[in-house]
Amino acid sequence: MNPMFPKMALTVSILALAGCNGGSDSSSTADADASSAESHFRVLPYVQNPSSTAITVSWFSDSAEPGTVSVDGIGSFTSEPRLAEALTYGTSEVDYIHGDSNFGEIHSDVADGEAPGLSYKHYARITRLAPDTSYDYSVEQPGASIFSSTFSTAPIQGSREAVRFITMSDMETEPESTQKTVRWTASALAIGGDKLGTDPDTYTRQYPVDQTTGYKANLVYATERNPDFWVIAGDLVEKGGRQLDWDEFWRHSAGEWGTLASTTPIFPALGNHENYWHPDAPGYNSEASMLSYDKWNTYWDLPTNYATDERYEKRFYRVDYGPVTLITLDSSNGNDADPDQDTNLYIDGIESRVPDFNPGSEQWNWAIRELANAHAKGQIIFVQFHHTAFGTGVHSLPSGSAGIANGEDNQSGVPMRVYQDLFERYGVTAVLSGHDELVEYVNINGVSYWDVGFAGDGLRGPGYPPTTDYVPFDLLPAEAQETHWSAHGDAPEIWNGDQLIDGGKHYGFLEVDVRPSGDYNYEVIMTPRYVFPITDEAGSPTGEFEHRQYNNVVRVIVER
Repeated sequence: MNPMFPKMALTVSILALAGCNGGSDSSSTADADASSAESHFRVLPYVQNPSSTAITVSWFSDSAEPGTVSVDGIGSFTSEPRLAEALTYGTSEVDYIHGDSNFGEIHSDVADGEAPGLSYKHYARITRLAPDTSYDYSVEQPGASIFSSTFSTAPIQGSREAVRFITMSDMETEPESTQKTVRWTASALAIGGDKLGTDPDTYTRQYPVDQTTGYKANLVYATERNPDFWVIAGDLVEKGGRQLDWDEFWRHSAGEWGTLASTTPIFPALGNHENYWHPDAPGYNSEASMLSYDKWNTYWDLPTNYATDERYEKRFYRVDYGPVTLITLDSSNGNDADPDQDTNLYIDGIESRVPDFNPGSEQWNWAIRELANAHAKGQIIFVQFHHTAFGTGVHSLPSGSAGIANGEDNQSGVPMRVYQDLFERYGVTAVLSGHDELVEYVNINGVSYWDVGFAGDGLRGPGYPPTTDYVPFDLLPAEAQETHWSAHGDAPEIWNGDQLIDGGKHYGFLEVDVRPSGDYNYEVIMTPRYVFPITDEAGSPTGEFEHRQYNNVVRVIVER
């Protein structure tokens, strides 16, 4: 074993995927297995919006009858059920459910030719809690089996507590991910080329396991790390307006395949895919953006930003968790009149009611206020948004409509570089993004930038071969070039014949530990972790995964 790629002692096996009525592999459910609960719970209970004295528990069921959340030592809280009118299905989704390609058997219990019925969202705000404390809770929904799990409150803002969170993006869940693999290119270094180049023999090579299996294994590892919260920097689903893709997200997060969200609050950012697709108007358009936002708004309970437009809520927000402040921005849309200031040339911000992020905009001014306030209070500041600003992938080409082959991208992250001066001024420790679907790192004047887009969909390399073999490394600032690291170029594959032994690009997440250091300072440790698929001598996957980490552990002392 290469000592630069340490192997965790635990080896996990991902079993065959269960159907919609299959059992849960999580220990978070008690008194009954998930199969009996799933006949009534459409999404298992999950936690949101923690403070030092309160937290939200939500779930979805097929019943409008209120349920009860019981918290040990605190008491019981009755849910407020509301019909989830936005969570509808288009004709093409019904056709998929009952078609021959529904390999993951999503909604296999629905009568032939019918759509799943509308569900009810149940909401309960749990109060009277103590800071930085774990609680056992149970949810009783009439007619369903009792669901039990645990949650924890946040430490008091500014308290010197250790905090751990995980961050990832670009899982882009969809039912089609089952039995669907992704292109898996390798660095050209092994054949004497540049490490950011691509071996032409791997242009069409496919990853050993499908996306569903890889993402499921990734969440097993993430759960084992026991994070305090879970940051998702966009592209949670393949199509934000497609209900089946959201159903698939929750199968992994609070459903039959995993329940990390039942213990760990999610803080999400919108990606371009959360502004995409309407059953009657596929692609990017105002109808797609509106429907996608309505689904987004249904699922999340997030701190208010007091925006002037109600549809700007939950797009940018601030979270304080002990000594940590997380600022979430919406990078979905910029100045529609200038491609150099716009991250998506397909979205009309006014028609779609998607906020601009550029200087002088409402979101920009909000960001300045929150960054200045967090900095003045001595918080350790992290920022997340979807479109990575300093990368080497296809979306790191300059913004424009000429096409990738001509060196321009119509969904470029480069316009988000406008925030760099602000991040330096207010002492941001790290910026967390995705979009290029890489695991990549640069440092610019003390600000760490991570692309964490390796959660469960693409495993891309720099550039976009074979459409073009140009890698926009030369477009990075000098300091970013000097500090650049990527799994593609700096974790080369090691083979024993047809069997991969180590290295390469795999599904994973970034783990961030914030620890007190000395009397006033903090140490921040950022560790990129991944799940390594075990193969046999012929190169075929065995179904087992090993938990590993990449060789780019970044340690930062934040002085206070």
